[in-house]
Amino acid sequence: MDKCLPVIDLFSNGQRDSGSVSEDVSSPIIWEDMSVFYLRQLASSLQDHDLQQKIDHEIKMREGTAKLLAASKHPAQMLEAAKNLLTSNTRIMTYMTELQRRKTAEVLGKNVSTVGNQLPCKAKVSVSDIRIPLMWKDTDHFKNKGDYRRYAVFCLLRIGTDIYETSMLSNVDRSMTDLTFDDIMVFNNVPHDFTAKFEVYCHKLHEDLTIASTPKKLRKKINDLSGSVGRSVGKRLSGLNDTDIIGNMVLGPRFELMASGTLELKDIGDSIGNYDLQLTSGADVTTCELPLFGVFCLRLACQPECLVEPVATGYLNLLDEEKVKPYWCVLKNLSLACWSSKEDMEVTEPLLQIPVTKNTQISDTDPSRSMGTDHTIHIMTKQHPRSLEYTLAAQSKDELNKWWDGLQQHLLDQALWKHACDYLMEIRSPSPRKKPAFLRKSSIYDDTPLSDKATQRPSSVVGELKKEDDQLSEMLNTLMGEAKQIRGENSYTTTV
Repeated sequence: MDKCLPVIDLFSNGQRDSGSVSEDVSSPIIWEDMSVFYLRQLASSLQDHDLQQKIDHEIKMREGTAKLLAASKHPAQMLEAAKNLLTSNTRIMTYMTELQRRKTAEVLGKNVSTVGNQLPCKAKVSVSDIRIPLMWKDTDHFKNKGDYRRYAVFCLLRIGTDIYETSMLSNVDRSMTDLTFDDIMVFNNVPHDFTAKFEVYCHKLHEDLTIASTPKKLRKKINDLSGSVGRSVGKRLSGLNDTDIIGNMVLGPRFELMASGTLELKDIGDSIGNYDLQLTSGADVTTCELPLFGVFCLRLACQPECLVEPVATGYLNLLDEEKVKPYWCVLKNLSLACWSSKEDMEVTEPLLQIPVTKNTQISDTDPSRSMGTDHTIHIMTKQHPRSLEYTLAAQSKDELNKWWDGLQQHLLDQALWKHACDYLMEIRSPSPRKKPAFLRKSSIYDDTPLSDKATQRPSSVVGELKKEDDQLSEMLNTLMGEAKQIRGENSYTTTV
């Protein structure tokens, strides 16, 4: 197979016909099964077991979420299921695209692009402090007039094949000036030429000031009325949209992709930045009129591996004023840190730190400075107002090659990661998964009504309980009086 099979039902809202499956190859379910089979075969041929496991996991998640959505009755539960279903579908589509790309590269014999004989390091990227300003009309926000619209909104952020979703804000109305998400998302193994896609999904709730909030019997009568007054008029009365109806089957909530934005290496910083948000051309704005301002704010921090992981370690001899001093050296975080021994690295600060920055030059040692020592290397860093120069010697030719490659690698990483390597940014811990909003918030005993038999106590039992309460009150009063006497207080009040 040269091309991926068309997926008809794989990325729908997860609804399947509960009836018998037709043997016709034009059936959506047949096409779906063939597409899933093709995905697994393609991943197996590429021997990409990690991606294959991800695909199998998302397919299982999709099937389970679709069943949950079909059986859900609570609105919050349906919203959460629809959100999870959309996320699973997006991940499956992304995995398909990545499989096709890898297969094409394998067939054409293309390798991963390299700079010389070295690969740039990867990085850890953190996304936090997400905020999306809203722009309501003055009649809606200030004068408190107009349609009291409410929305459910969440965001997707993807880098490569990694996709994370934010928590869902399910009560967005005209009183809110912006959407604030407390989620912290951390991406690992991110290349320097990454592209992060930020997407905003929205669903307009029909519970407020619509027929959806009326009792079920009244809504059923109006739905029955739609057969006589016309399909379009009936849908408007019932609060349903064209996207909610396929034939005679009513689907769950459908989230629309309202807007998206793109982030790259140039957008990385340790503070919150503002970025353009483009309205999606295919978005159904008539269904979901979320008043986006056109920008979104977030903090995009980055930690290249060269700043947190050692590039090279080992012993080097420092040639200084005709003296040879051995040091245990670690190349990391824009410097070559030197200790007197390997054991001291865990307990003390380095005795010497040789800067290895974008202004550093690595070269062979001038014979006049090598002091007759072999396997030497010269490090010069330009710093105002003077330059720092060091001559180091390795113990063997192989050690010299290792340090030479490590220093060149460190300079290459800084050149490609640019300002992300200027200093070590803070990567916050990812936020734990929040419990869905539809979970029980009160005790099950508080929600369980007592039966009539339990509430109707015999008069004798009621009398006994009252007697015990009176005795308990008397005992408490006595104890309180004794306690006051012990503290030296006057427990009696004289009435004149």
